[in-house]
Amino acid sequence: MTQLILAISGSRQANLPPATLRRMVGPGLMVAVGYMDPGNWATDIAGGAGFGYRLLAVVVFASVLAMGFQVLVARLALATGEDLASLTRRHLPTPLAKVAWLAGEAAILATALAELVGGGIALKLLLGLPLPLGVVLTAIGTISVLAVSRLRSGAHEQLVSALVAVVALAFLLLLVEIGPDWGAAAQGVAQTGTALADPKGLMIALGIVGATLMPHNLYLHGSEIARRAQGLDDAARIDALRVTRNDTLVSLTLAMAINGAIMIVAAASFAGGANVSSLDGAYSAMRDQLGPLAAIAFGVALYAAGQSSAITGVMAGSALTRGFRGDAGSERLRGIMTRLAAVSIALAFMARRGVGDPDGLLVLSQVVLGLALPFALVPLTWLACRGTLMGRLALSGFAKAALIAATTLIVLLDLNLVAACF
Repeated sequence: MTQLILAISGSRQANLPPATLRRMVGPGLMVAVGYMDPGNWATDIAGGAGFGYRLLAVVVFASVLAMGFQVLVARLALATGEDLASLTRRHLPTPLAKVAWLAGEAAILATALAELVGGGIALKLLLGLPLPLGVVLTAIGTISVLAVSRLRSGAHEQLVSALVAVVALAFLLLLVEIGPDWGAAAQGVAQTGTALADPKGLMIALGIVGATLMPHNLYLHGSEIARRAQGLDDAARIDALRVTRNDTLVSLTLAMAINGAIMIVAAASFAGGANVSSLDGAYSAMRDQLGPLAAIAFGVALYAAGQSSAITGVMAGSALTRGFRGDAGSERLRGIMTRLAAVSIALAFMARRGVGDPDGLLVLSQVVLGLALPFALVPLTWLACRGTLMGRLALSGFAKAALIAATTLIVLLDLNLVAACF
């Protein structure tokens, strides 16, 4: 994929040597996995099962909005040489910066919770393990993978790439097996308004938007770009922006395609049939209608998606701490502590409400992410609109107006989703 992005960007960047060009490719894929986590799966499956292809346009809309904000945070990092967390700490009043930090930490924990629950569900479906044991084993697996990846430079990116490839291949196989009616899919996109007119359809659409743009992706992306751009002069940073923009767009287009495939699989397999409202139900219905191999592919993809998101979640946590505190500390220790906290929350939830509703934990994680998002998105918008801070990469007047409108829209949609969950 690196060669594809470099080819799109133009093979000759006068101000960037080849090694630097290659170094600027990769952060886009690292954040793209956050757009395929189990929380996204839950909303995509609910949309496909309940409304067929009519909410596919919402997946595209949410993904395009996310692309814009991820490119923006990369632009901010290249313009300033700093990541979003450190800029928030330096430019916002201390009390507000601390609130933003706490909200970011809550988002990291919520993301870890969704990943562990998704992995636990996958192990339950594939191996028949009790859900609490699956959650614990998923946490151990994540920590083990992180420990091994520290022994080799670039191993994080390679692991994430491999896991994303597993997810993509699994859904490609499912699409081939199902053979969706693409004409019906096109008609469904044209009928998006009818789905949004239904209160349940509107709620799922809000869930898709709310599960797409997540705070930890903004912090991680800015941190990775700022780190890789160290030592570049102003002219080189402009060239680097072209490369990072294309890296982001290509990677998030892949994430959008996978989310679209999840909804298409659900629409082609479940729409008008069994009532599928959970990952468990989707697996069972798929096994009954398409056979055990299709169900296994679904379960493996779910586990791979959760683990890839877990790796980048730990990296995002380190970026958050480094930016707000100035010292990232031990990434491994942080990963262990976050997973212990998430496992404790998951086990306490299951002890109180039983193991029959694991998707309730996914809903809880999305609510927390929804509450945390404005504390990252609003500072990002405020900082990016400051011409003195952005320098040669300052936004135009139209771009600023569009940014403010998009931020307002996403925050309102997200708060609507949170309010509806209570």
